[in-house]
Amino acid sequence: MSATGVKAKELQEDISELKSLGESAQRSKVKDIISVAARKLETELVELREQLKREEAAKNSTDDAKAEIKKVEPVVKKVTETQLKDYSWDQSEKFVKLYLTGLAGLGGCSSEKVVISFTSESVSVRIGPLSEQVPKIFTFSIKKTCHQINPEKSYHKVKSDYLLVYLAKHNPGSDWSHITYAEKMAADSKKKADEPKFDDKSDPSAGLMTMMKKMYEDGDDEMKRTIAKAWTEGQDKKSQDGL
Repeated sequence: MSATGVKAKELQEDISELKSLGESAQRSKVKDIISVAARKLETELVELREQLKREEAAKNSTDDAKAEIKKVEPVVKKVTETQLKDYSWDQSEKFVKLYLTGLAGLGGCSSEKVVISFTSESVSVRIGPLSEQVPKIFTFSIKKTCHQINPEKSYHKVKSDYLLVYLAKHNPGSDWSHITYAEKMAADSKKKADEPKFDDKSDPSAGLMTMMKKMYEDGDDEMKRTIAKAWTEGQDKKSQDGL
């Protein structure tokens, strides 16, 4: 295995480990940090794979020069349509960047075969067919983005085997928690459902206990130690008051 191949393998293992850490992480901020780090490594991995392909192409061109060229009868293949589901995203101050991967041969595809439409709240992508050997049309769309975008300033870049879509933020400097509006609404609903509910007719101390329990379950080690100490001191005070 070449040095580039070894590096790509190690990078893939790093990405897998980061994703594993992200799944086990409890705090939202920690998950976001791990997710951003993983996406940056995935971008590096894509570039390494491009380099590997160039190295293999150079090697194959030498081998092909020595081999006999065999003629193959052309086969007409039916064009199929596939929805792209393999993607990741990142953001900067002005843009949200979409990485649509799994598009081998995209670099050699003519510009007419890459059609992208932007609105203030959506993006639609249609690619292909990439070649006669891959008679597929790939589609991708976000019907409603998490926040509004600026379609006039949005654009895309074609890479060798992936498409990079730049969604210009309507409000530069804003932070996107999710890529789609549906994902944001689902997360907000879950957060609201997890919030402790207080009933005016119920025992106030019961509501406080529910909130403390939630803080203990979601908190880090320092938070858990603080709550445990407060609980112990409270119990000691009750015991002294009862004497």
